[in-house]
This record gives sequence, structure tokens and C-alpha cells, in this order.
Amino acid sequence: MGIEIREYRPEDEQEWMRVHAVIMSISHAWNYTIQERPPYEGHEATKLVAVADGKIVGLTDAQYENEPGELCFLKDSRGGYVLELGRLPEYAGHNIGKLLIDATVEDAKKKGFHRLEYWTQDRRAQRYYARLGLNEIGRHYRFRMRAPKEVNEFMGKHFIATEYLYCCCLPEEWPNVKEKFEILQKHPLEPHICIGFEIRF
Repeated sequence: MGIEIREYRPEDEQEWMRVHAVIMSISHAWNYTIQERPPYEGHEATKLVAVADGKIVGLTDAQYENEPGELCFLKDSRGGYVLELGRLPEYAGHNIGKLLIDATVEDAKKKGFHRLEYWTQDRRAQRYYARLGLNEIGRHYRFRMRAPKEVNEFMGKHFIATEYLYCCCLPEEWPNVKEKFEILQKHPLEPHICIGFEIRF
């Protein structure tokens, strides 16, 4: 089976959204669902799809910084932040992820960029990036917690109710945070460790 990597086209939107939804349903990489294709206004972007048998089976998006540190964790130079990368589960074993990464690197080079950052909460994706030899650049916990009484009281003064807070902390602070605050543990709001990887070229 042949896999073609090509640029996203406006007429792909409906199919892109369907594929994105399927990928998102089996991954912990996203914190929210989307109902519209991100436009990345004000930024250069790489938007690619993988096509097999005449249909989209994988996708990736990278958004590029106008200034160092605007989107990426590392601030030594302008980089590309990869917001989307995935493929349909039935197309496992066809090297689609690597093909999309390689094509993104080539497009980034053409645009004058020399590094990409990939951040993910999904354990399978973390293992995948490590197997590819990407350099780990950071990690943190992402979690939801019940707001402390003083926060609820402050927000209540402004007629705002707080369901929960969405937070992050460094791994070394995680034991203290768990001990001090009420962390939400049940799916789909359970904590995840988010790991960042980088490619330089």
C-alpha cells in the first residue's frame, strides 16, 4: 500500500475533522475537543496529511514562532510547535508517523526554521518519540484539582463558580501537590505527565 504525504487543502476539512476525531478518541494527547480546523492566524504553519487508498489516514500540523519563546519551551531560536500528529489506528505499521515527521522537517527547513518541539501526554506517543531518538527537553504534570476554599471565596465575590482548576507543576513538586490539594483522579480528568521532545536540523 502506498502512502502519499501532501499539503492539506481547504477541501480536506470535513475529512480532516473526522480523522482528527478518531485519533483524538484513542489518545491522551489532547486536553479538549475541536469543532473547527485551527487556522493558525498570524503564524506560518506546516499542514500535512497522509493519504492512502484515496483517503486521509494521518495528519500533522506545526505552527511557527514569530519570536523565540512565543510558542515553544526552548527560547534560543525560533522554533516550530507541533500541535497535531497522528494516524488512524487501522493504519498502524505503515511508518506514517515517521513519514509525517520527516515531511514536516523538510517543510520547516524551506521556511527557514531549524527545530521542532513535540509535546505529549500520551504514553504511547512518548515511547514512540523516544524510539525515534528525539531529545527530551522537559516534562511536567498536567492535572485538574478542586479549588481551595480561598479561591472559591474569591471567585464567588465576582459571581463566578469554580468546577475545578486545570493546573501543571514540575515532577519534583508533584508529591507535595498531591498531598496538599484534592486532585481529580477519575477518567477523563486524571493526571498525566507531559513530556517534550525536540528535533534539530
